[in-house]
Amino acid sequence: MKTKFSGILTLFLAFMVQLSFAQQKSVSGTVTDDTGMPLPGVNIIIKGTSSGTQSDFDGNYSLNATQGDVLEFTYIGFQTQQVTVGAANTYNVSMKAGNELDEIVVTGYSSIDKTKYAGSISTVKAEALESVPIPSFDQVLQGQAAGLQVSAGSGQPGSSARVRIRGNGSINGNNNPLYIVDGIQISAGDFSALNSNDFDRVDVLKDASATALYGSRGANGVIVVTTKKGSFSQATTFNYKSSIGFTEISEPRFEMMNSSQLLNFQRTINRGVGAGLTDAEIAELAQVNTNWSDVFFRTGTVNTQELSMNGGNENTRFFSSVQYLDQEGLIKRSGLQRFTLRNNLEHRPNEKTQIGLNTQLAFTKQSRIDSENSVTLQNPFAAAYLGSPYHPVYDENGDFATGGGRVGPNALEHLLRSDNDRLRTKIVASGFAKREIFDNVTAGINLGVDYEQTNVVRFTDPNTEYGRTTTPGNAGRYNEANSYEANFTSTTNIGYANTFNEKHDFSIDGYIEYYKNHYRSSSFTGYGINELLIGYPAGITAGTPDNELIPTVGGTDFEEGLFSYFAIADYGYDDRFGIGGSIRRDASSFFAESNKWATFWSVAGRWNISEEAFMQDVSFVNNLKFKASYGTAGNKDAIGAFRYATGYGQVSYAGNPGFAPTNIGNPDLKWEISNQLNTGFDFDLFDYRLSGSVEYYNNKTTELFIRENLSATSGTTFIDSNSGEMRNSGIDLSLNYNLLRGEGRDEVNINLNFNGNYNKNEILDLGQVSEFELGTSIIREGLPLGTHYFVGWAGVNPANGQPLYTDKDGNVTNVYSEDNSRADFGSFNPEYTGGFGGDISYKGFTLSTLFTFQAEYYRFNNQTFFQENPNFAQYNLSTKMLDMWKQPGDVTEVQSYLYNRESTSKDIEDASFLRWRNVTLSYNFSDDVVDALKYFKGIRVYGMAQNLATWTKFTGFDPEDDDNIAQYEYPTPTTITFGVDLKF
Repeated sequence: MKTKFSGILTLFLAFMVQLSFAQQKSVSGTVTDDTGMPLPGVNIIIKGTSSGTQSDFDGNYSLNATQGDVLEFTYIGFQTQQVTVGAANTYNVSMKAGNELDEIVVTGYSSIDKTKYAGSISTVKAEALESVPIPSFDQVLQGQAAGLQVSAGSGQPGSSARVRIRGNGSINGNNNPLYIVDGIQISAGDFSALNSNDFDRVDVLKDASATALYGSRGANGVIVVTTKKGSFSQATTFNYKSSIGFTEISEPRFEMMNSSQLLNFQRTINRGVGAGLTDAEIAELAQVNTNWSDVFFRTGTVNTQELSMNGGNENTRFFSSVQYLDQEGLIKRSGLQRFTLRNNLEHRPNEKTQIGLNTQLAFTKQSRIDSENSVTLQNPFAAAYLGSPYHPVYDENGDFATGGGRVGPNALEHLLRSDNDRLRTKIVASGFAKREIFDNVTAGINLGVDYEQTNVVRFTDPNTEYGRTTTPGNAGRYNEANSYEANFTSTTNIGYANTFNEKHDFSIDGYIEYYKNHYRSSSFTGYGINELLIGYPAGITAGTPDNELIPTVGGTDFEEGLFSYFAIADYGYDDRFGIGGSIRRDASSFFAESNKWATFWSVAGRWNISEEAFMQDVSFVNNLKFKASYGTAGNKDAIGAFRYATGYGQVSYAGNPGFAPTNIGNPDLKWEISNQLNTGFDFDLFDYRLSGSVEYYNNKTTELFIRENLSATSGTTFIDSNSGEMRNSGIDLSLNYNLLRGEGRDEVNINLNFNGNYNKNEILDLGQVSEFELGTSIIREGLPLGTHYFVGWAGVNPANGQPLYTDKDGNVTNVYSEDNSRADFGSFNPEYTGGFGGDISYKGFTLSTLFTFQAEYYRFNNQTFFQENPNFAQYNLSTKMLDMWKQPGDVTEVQSYLYNRESTSKDIEDASFLRWRNVTLSYNFSDDVVDALKYFKGIRVYGMAQNLATWTKFTGFDPEDDDNIAQYEYPTPTTITFGVDLKF
C-alpha cells in the first residue's frame, strides 16, 4: 500500500511540473507611442515580481510569463500600461504620452512612484534642456518650474545664474540650492563645464519631505540632475548634433549724445572739452562722431558639434557622448571654448545585482572682460557708452588714440592687448553597486567625486595707457591664480520594501553618508613686465624696496567634513492613503564641538482621492491627490567655515608687519534652521488632458546668521551670531493642457503650459541686533529682504531748477539728507515669477515657445547716476540731459547743473519684465524619407531664437540680473541658432 501511494504521489508531482511548464510560455510584442513610433527601453515587469525585460531599439520585447500574469509597461514621460496575459502569445502595446514626467520622481536617494509621493517637486524634461545655446545649464532652467527663480547673472559666455527656490532663506548667508548629479554633490556657481544635452531630467525639490533628506544642506532646496542611460537589449544608436548660432546685443533703452550735442552741452555748463569753444571749433571737432558701441560690440557665434551613442545587450547598457562648443561673446575677445566627454555604464550580472559607473571629463577656456558691472576703464560696456564720441579710435599714425580723458580708445587698447583667461579641468565621477541580499532587502553604495582644477591668468600690457598709468612702476602687471577643489561623497544604504495582503505597502531605508570638501589655492602678482617676455611670468622684474615692484603672493588651504546618518520610511494603504517621514543627524566641521551635531526631520501624508469609491463615477478625474508635509532642514554655509574661532590676518602698524583679528570667534554659533510647511493638490483631469498642481508653502527660517556690530577697540567691526527669524510664504501653480491630441503624425497636437509663483518675504525678528543697511537696502523687522532704502525724489523746482526731495514724513524739501532715507521703494527680490508657453505639431513640424516673467521687482539703476550727471560731462551723457532745466518756468525732471546730482528714489526703477525667452521651429523627416536614405534612422532640422524681446519699464541694459545694482553689466544676448540632429 505504501509503495502504491508513493507511485501515485510521484505521478502527481510529475503531472504538476509538466502542467506548470505548459502554462509558462514566451510572450512577445511591440511597444509604440500613440503615433505608432517604436519605443526602445520600455520597462516590462511581471507585476509583483522582479522578473522583466526592456524593449529593444525597434520596440520589440520577449519574456516568459504565465497565463494570468499582469505585465506592467513603464516609460518615463508616458502613462503606465498594464496587460493581463491570456491565451494569446502576442501583446502589442500603444503607450499614451503623459503631459509631464509624472510617473516617477527622483529625490537623489531614490525614485518613487509619483502617486505615492507627498512632497513638492517639479521636473524639467530632457527636451527642454537640449540644443539650447547656453553653456551654463542653470540658465536653461529659466521659466521651467514653479517656485524656481533663475536670473542670468551675466551674458558673458559660461557665466552662471542666480538661482533661488521659493525665495531667500538667509540674510547674510548662502541662498543657493544644493546641486546633485547622479547622486553626488557638485559645487554650485559654475556649470559651464556640464553638457545639458547629457541630462535625462532635472528634478527641483522644494519642500521638507525631500530637502530634509539632505539635512544641513537642504534649506535652500535641492536640484537633482539625472544623466542619460542606455537601454538594455538595444542595438547601438549614434546621434550627431550640429548647430551654428549668432548672437547680437539688444538695443539699449537709453540714448547717448552725439559729438555735436555733447560739445554744445559742455559749452553750456562750461565743463569738459566743449567749454569756451566757438561754433566753428565745435563743428570741426564734431566731424568725428565715434559710436563706441559699434567699436566694442560684435556679432558673436556659437558653434556646437556633438556625437553620442547608446545601446546595450541583455545585461549591460551604456551612454557616451563627446561635445565641442565654441562661443564668441558680444564683446571682442570674450568667449568660451568647451570640450566634454561623458560615459555612463551599467551592468546587471544577474537579476539581483546592479553596478555602474558614470563619468564626465571637461576642459574649458573662458576669456573674460575685466570689472564687469562697474564704471571703470577696464569695463568695455561702460566705455562703449561713456566714451566721448568726438574722440577717434586711432590717431594719424594708425595707433590707438590714447591719452588723458580718452575713455573709449584707452579701454579698447586695454581690452585688445590684455588677457583675462580662465582654464579649467573638471571631472565628475560616480560609481554605484546595488544588490538584493535577501527577499525584499537591498543594500547599496554610491561613491562620487567632483574634482576641479582652475588656472586664471590676467595680464596688463605695459605698453598700454592703462598699463603705463595704473600699475606699480607704470610697467604692467602679471597675475596668475591656481586652485583645485575636490568634493568626495560616500553613501551606503540598506532598505526593506514589501507589500502585505495586496493593500499594505511598507518601505524603510537606512543611510550612512560622508562628505568631504578640500579647496586649495595660490596666487601671485608681479610688476614691471619685460617687453621681451610680454605675457609670461618670466618677464616679471625682480622687486626691490626702491623700485615699487614688490610682488604679492597669497593662498588658501581649506577642508570641510560632514558625517550623517539618516532613515526614510513610508507606508501606503490600498493606493489611497500614505504617510512617510525621515530623520537625519548631521555633524559638521563648521561648528564648535558643542554645536557640531544637529537633527533634521520631516513627515508627509497623502490622500489619493481619485482612488476612493465615491470618485469612480467622476469620469473627468483621472488622478486627484491631496498632500501635506512639514519638517526642518539646515543651512551651514551661511557664514563660512570656522567662524566659531577668531581669525587673524596680516596688517602693518607703524611700518612694521603684524597680525590683527579679522573676525571675533563665537563658539555658540549653530545652524540656521528652515521650518517648512507645504500642502496642495496634484491632479490629472479630462483623460489626462489637463494636469498640474497647486501648493501653498510657509517656510520660516530661525537662528538667522546676523553680524552684530562691535566697538572699534575690538580690532574688528562685527561678530557673527544666531539672531533673528525670516519667513517666505506663497503659492506655486503648475498647469499643462493638451488642447488637441492628435493620434499620429498627420494630426494636429497642441500643448500649453504655465507655471507661476507668488512669494512673500518678511523679516520677522532681528533679536538683539538693530536694523542695519546692506548694500542699497535696509534690514528691518516687518520689511521684505532687499527693500531699497533711499531719500525720496520729489522733482525739480520750476522756479530755479533746484532738486526737491521728501523727508521721512513725506514733506517736500530742498535739503538732501540721508537721515531722510525711506523704505518705500520696493525690493530687488521679485514677488511674482514664472513662465508659460506651449507647442504645436503637425506632419513632422513642431513649433514651441516659452515666455518668462518677473513682477514687483525693483533695481537701483546706477547707470543713470553717471549718464544723467553734469559732474561727469567729461564723458558722454544721456540725451535726457538735453532736457535740463535752463530758465524759470521750465518743467522737467532734470535739475540744473548748478546743483549736485544725488542718488535718490529716482534711480529706483521698476524692473518687472516679460521676456520672449525662446521659440523653436523644427521638422522631423518622415519614416519614408529616412528609410530611403538607408543610413539614417532619424533626421531633425530646426531653427531657434533665444531672448527675442523684452517688455519692461526698466531703462538699464537688462532688467534680469543677479545684482540689485544695474551698472553696465554684460547683458543677455539675442541668439539665432540653426541645427540638425542625425540618428543612425
